[in-house]
Amino acid sequence: MNYNLDGIPISNYGARPTLAGQALSLHGIFDLPKRVGKTEHNWGTSIEPFVNEKDIELDGRSLTLHAAVNSAGLDSFIQACMACEELGFDYDVIGVVCKDEIQVRKINSWFVVTVPFWQDVYEVGSLDINPSASGLFRLDDFDLRRDFGVYVSESNNLFNTAKRIDIPTTEFYTRANYRASRDITLRCSMMRQSFAGVYQSMKRFHSLLMAPGMRTLATPNKTLEVYFKSGISVRAVTRNILQFNITATRCDNNI
Repeated sequence: MNYNLDGIPISNYGARPTLAGQALSLHGIFDLPKRVGKTEHNWGTSIEPFVNEKDIELDGRSLTLHAAVNSAGLDSFIQACMACEELGFDYDVIGVVCKDEIQVRKINSWFVVTVPFWQDVYEVGSLDINPSASGLFRLDDFDLRRDFGVYVSESNNLFNTAKRIDIPTTEFYTRANYRASRDITLRCSMMRQSFAGVYQSMKRFHSLLMAPGMRTLATPNKTLEVYFKSGISVRAVTRNILQFNITATRCDNNI
């Protein structure tokens, strides 16, 4: 993968990409930021999700570049990172700012540099595919495996019931049928034939998760109405295999 700072390859500064716990030198490019602002309201007898288009606002996200730099280019590389406004790689260019500490470790004649960037504005793309309406795990009729290359290995809290909504009263509150929201976690991996494939699939997946309205989550044993607010943190195992958890919020309400 080739990386550049404001259109200039990092190799011009005597730098080359290095790996640090993942298969890619730039961490965070698959992450979906969490929602910000008010995402739901507790009415005392029910939880109302805020899922209209105007309600859905995303936080920024962190992008971390790992590089090895020779001694001659270290200062110019760090200066270029601090001044960088556009961080580019083979398939995209991202508007960033380097606001946090740059970490440098000397190893023999090289310097290992960890550069944290912040992407303040993240916008999901368009969902430009049609749902397959098949498969064991579906989201709004999209087959997670066929349409996005997403494989679900485990689910947590799928069959539980949320805790009751507690109302402060002078006497012990006895109503137990008004229920709050709960989070359902799916442990997932994504696999495509290439980096380009997983990058495009993940962008489409982001679009589906953050689309206005509620989502219908269908599993082999249960179908639920859910919405997404927590974002996704993704680990690149290889250039075309990703691991991550998705958290769906379910409002059990009056049961």
